[in-house]
Amino acid sequence: MGRFDGRVAVVTGAGSGIGRASAVRLGADGAHVVVNDLSAEGAGETLAEVAAAGGTGEVAVGDVLGEGYLDELFDKVVAAHGQVDIVHNNVGFGRRCALVDVTDEAWARGIDGNLGATFRGVRAALRVMAPRGRGAVINTSSLAGLAKVPGVTPYYGVAKAGVVQLTREAAVEAGAFGVRVNAVVPGSVRTPSLEAFFGTDFDAYVEQLPLRRMVEPGDIANLVAFLASDDAAAITGVAIPVDCGQSAVLYQPSVG
Repeated sequence: MGRFDGRVAVVTGAGSGIGRASAVRLGADGAHVVVNDLSAEGAGETLAEVAAAGGTGEVAVGDVLGEGYLDELFDKVVAAHGQVDIVHNNVGFGRRCALVDVTDEAWARGIDGNLGATFRGVRAALRVMAPRGRGAVINTSSLAGLAKVPGVTPYYGVAKAGVVQLTREAAVEAGAFGVRVNAVVPGSVRTPSLEAFFGTDFDAYVEQLPLRRMVEPGDIANLVAFLASDDAAAITGVAIPVDCGQSAVLYQPSVG
């Protein structure tokens, strides 16, 4: 018996990286996983991995930035399966850009894509979970929301900081309905997007981390699964770093 047998999970941005790992882990633990992504190919590959891990699921190709899309998606899932028990709001994106070079349009899209989409995912989840009196929502924030990451476009960190506060806001409101809302705060995770940002040689980077290893997508998925489980029944409104100790280190400017 899997710990999520009989439960239905929705994972957004699940076509690769953290979202894929989360979907596979939830499926392996027994949940029926709705795999959302903009890429039909990526979502299909994730679903194949869910099946290979012994799980079941379905693909939901669509843009979480689209007006009304997430409400429609959740309504379809409830109509088909009767419930939504676990939601992992994982969509997010950033790039290299200085603040002075960010256009109004890029700022608006960046805030909406990283914070607005998470808000709409939380709202849609609470609308279907609250009447049933149970559910777990997990949002993906970032260490970039706790402190500035040099080179990363400012809208990313600002939005990810907002995700942490959104998690607290939602947790307080949802608690009375038996719904828990938490956030995972990844450090640098070995994903295709990070490789595109930094390159593929992480050896020097790893040597500067307290644990001397990179965070892997599966490390985040492990926390997502825990927070979604009954083992975390008393945990809500928190944002937990998974960063190989990165946030424990105080940056020291050179004096030499």
